[in-house]
Amino acid sequence: NMPDSDLDVQFKEELRKKKSDSRYIEMQRFREKLPSHSMRKELVNLINNSRVTVISGETGCGKTTQVTQFILDDYIERGKGSSCRIVCTQPRRISAISVAERVAAERAESCGNGKSTGYQIRLESRLPRRQGSILYCTTGIVLQWLQSDKQLSSVSHVILDEVHERNLQSDVLMAIIKDLLNVRLDLKIILMSATLNAEKFSDYFDSCP
Repeated sequence: NMPDSDLDVQFKEELRKKKSDSRYIEMQRFREKLPSHSMRKELVNLINNSRVTVISGETGCGKTTQVTQFILDDYIERGKGSSCRIVCTQPRRISAISVAERVAAERAESCGNGKSTGYQIRLESRLPRRQGSILYCTTGIVLQWLQSDKQLSSVSHVILDEVHERNLQSDVLMAIIKDLLNVRLDLKIILMSATLNAEKFSDYFDSCP
């Protein structure tokens, strides 16, 4: 995505206004109770300073719904919101939908409709805006995109969630993304796992943090 200074200002202003929206405030109170919240600064720094980051945390710690928002809001707050387009893969279609709906609710927005968060699965989508956005989708969707855009040129961050649930599609995607890192020097990859075998995945990407 080409940076767009007008959008950067617009996104920052929208986020500032939300902070006085009662629905947003209520959602923030809930978010602050999640275990992942205490790691926010640390995670954002780690992701900003690494090309590949591995995050392992138990189911329920909030990583699937929170890490995407930590990244996007950090970009928006730094006035770089338009350069951020996060794609987060889910192993199941139902989780892509439910997580996107949850994140949109936490952001006091509707899901899709050109807002910040949406989903895309086979035969169904509620797409967010193109820049300054979070898209939850199935692995197959990203593989499909790669056929027409081999470098995922409009995407800034690819999050592979539940990487411990390995299957053929996710193994293929991981291999492609590993190669893509040689070409897209600005691309950020985040691997998320509920189990502690994260080392196996960081070894695969040449021992990233």
